Amino acid sequence: MAEKLTYSTRLCADVDDATLKQCSDLFSNHYGVYSGKDGRNPKGKQIKLGINYYKQLREKKDMYVSLCFSGEELIGQAFFLKKSVLDDRVCTWVIQLLVNKYYRGRGIATKLLHSAWGFSDYFAWGLATANAVTIKTLESVTWRKVDPFYVAENIDAISAMCDDITFVKSKKWEVSEKMSQIFTDFYPEPEKIDPSITNLYVGRLGQLKDGNEWLAFTFQTQPMELDEAHLELLLDFSSEQLNDAYGRMEMASHTWTSHTGHEIDYVLETAAIKPGDRVLDLGSGIGRHTLELARRGMKVVAVEPTPSLQKQARVSACNQLSSREIDNILFLDVDGRKKQLIPGKFDCIICLYDVIGSFRRKEENVEIIDTIASKLKPDGVAVVSIMNMDLTKSIATNRGNVYKEPQKLLQLRPSNIMQRTGNVFNPDYFLLDEEHSLVYRKEQFDSDDNLSTEYVIADYRFTKDEFIHECECRNLQVLDARYVQLGKWSLSLDKDDIKAKEILFVLKKISENS
Repeated sequence: MAEKLTYSTRLCADVDDATLKQCSDLFSNHYGVYSGKDGRNPKGKQIKLGINYYKQLREKKDMYVSLCFSGEELIGQAFFLKKSVLDDRVCTWVIQLLVNKYYRGRGIATKLLHSAWGFSDYFAWGLATANAVTIKTLESVTWRKVDPFYVAENIDAISAMCDDITFVKSKKWEVSEKMSQIFTDFYPEPEKIDPSITNLYVGRLGQLKDGNEWLAFTFQTQPMELDEAHLELLLDFSSEQLNDAYGRMEMASHTWTSHTGHEIDYVLETAAIKPGDRVLDLGSGIGRHTLELARRGMKVVAVEPTPSLQKQARVSACNQLSSREIDNILFLDVDGRKKQLIPGKFDCIICLYDVIGSFRRKEENVEIIDTIASKLKPDGVAVVSIMNMDLTKSIATNRGNVYKEPQKLLQLRPSNIMQRTGNVFNPDYFLLDEEHSLVYRKEQFDSDDNLSTEYVIADYRFTKDEFIHECECRNLQVLDARYVQLGKWSLSLDKDDIKAKEILFVLKKISENS
């Protein structure tokens, strides 16, 4: 099985000495060797940077780093300056982008930059490099081509960053119609890469002179070049970070989590279950429904794939329940789509809030419906809620097909709603792609040690009729389906009522022979 890679972005000022030592070791062991052209370092000598270099970066207030780990091993790093220049235009300059040589060719450098910048709408993104592949990586993340015309047009913004970057303080650059280079007094041995890639940038940015590197920048003012496959890759990576995002939500403080007792009352009455019955809690989160069901004597299997949320649930169970009540719970760190990993059948299944819909692709969400159909006993009852697409359509102010108009996603205002309140229906902060039934948000998480750029959250929202169809195709009879308000599930609302943020379904498993 492939190893799990994790990414994080943080201020250099917040990086400890042990991590900086890993950064130093990664560079010194994997960067490369000198060419010998400078007369100071012999050809073939390993290029190294000590920990003191990285400690100096830690002293710079606008310096950040994105890190990639395989387990505890640091395998990739991107140090970058991010600051506002001139008329408060946010610009970034990557001063070091490096991946362990044994992990190259896996898209890690691209993901490091995407982790750093996300879907930001900065004014400029750039770097100085002698490696053509690095320029290609920059272009793939910013969706724009490095063009000397735009570099020359925006040289003042680049110049404003140079004072913070030691190796370009001299500002000795050559920028013209077919040239974009800067003197860095650096003489590495060129890496062996596909000559066609190198020739592409030689033709566009000029043959590198000794001691020079290409000055490679892209700008917000440039036309965007993005195909659907490329966008899918970027959205997939953002989705990979979603579990981390969920784990950093302050859910205990969210208003929507304060109605647990009422919700369990409704489930018990609706499903007619009794102590000793088996209940499956799909997407159990911090365990608030699981704990309440266990208190009332149900045998609960709590399925939650996010480790930090599952940990919170286990701790809460130890702190709040008796040993007898704890014995009523089986915690499973598995994905609710993996029905084969969930043992047995259940008298009742609950799947509440945005568990179904949290995946960008419809078929992945339908897999959770498959799990419900597969794991319910005949005549068993499921209580399921999804977000209200009809309300979403009626209040949306930002609309567009992201695949055709990616700039609309870049221009979308970010927020910290997901972390702070969970109120994801604020129309100022979501983009509705009605053609694909997707709702996009750019969410920021800024209160812990991992300072991340915006996550792009894309949730799939079913209409009521569409969801009913998927259920009925799987021998799930819809006993009830209505638009409801948080904490008042017994009341039915109009589909576009501003309070009707959820659609609540009561489903019954019917025998295939019925």
